[in-house]
Amino acid sequence: MSKKNMAVKRVAATTALGVGLVTGGAGIASATSSHSPRDSTTSTSATPSPANFAGGVVTAVSSTSISVKDMDAATSTYAITSSTTFSEGPTTVTASALALGQHVGIQLSASDDSTATSIDIQLPALFGTVTSVAGNSVVITDLEGFSRTIVVDSSTSYTKSGVTASLSDIVVGSGIIAEGTVDANLTSLDATSVVIGLPSQPNGGLGIGGLGAGGPGFGPPGTNGAGAQAQ
Repeated sequence: MSKKNMAVKRVAATTALGVGLVTGGAGIASATSSHSPRDSTTSTSATPSPANFAGGVVTAVSSTSISVKDMDAATSTYAITSSTTFSEGPTTVTASALALGQHVGIQLSASDDSTATSIDIQLPALFGTVTSVAGNSVVITDLEGFSRTIVVDSSTSYTKSGVTASLSDIVVGSGIIAEGTVDANLTSLDATSVVIGLPSQPNGGLGIGGLGAGGPGFGPPGTNGAGAQAQ
């Protein structure tokens, strides 16, 4: 499986995938606009961000600062220090992984809300109901009825109901959230992790807030699959 991590690849993929990117706040197709919560291309949300947290699309980055544009098109700059930590999904990375156009979640210092204590690069994701599983290819139907292809390999991790699972746990009819990188073909997602069982909204509909501990939107960096899982 081709792992393409460059931000430009993620941006280009939106048109090709019509992609169900759950990368926080604004969808990749527009750095400043959000989508309807029922759209799989939606970002993960519509709830307010918690205190000491910021999120948006990276507009500038250096060794000492990062600037992001939020859903209201407001740009803010935060200091990066020697104590700032970095992650990309579940993986610890270095500051060199940051790039323009990425969606990030930033945990701010409790004593100085202009300083970043941790920065999480939010990976593209697809979610929907499984319609077929064949070899390393999983096809889902998103909430708008479009078919999306998710490619898995031996490095893909699986979680179901908060515990480790496997590819065999994905069956037709399963609700899944797959996080990873856009494939070189720009039409499928190479999954680094798959959560089996979509979270449910209070009214019984499918929700998409299980990707981070902060719930929907540019939530604080969290563990994949955190939050209630549908049975």
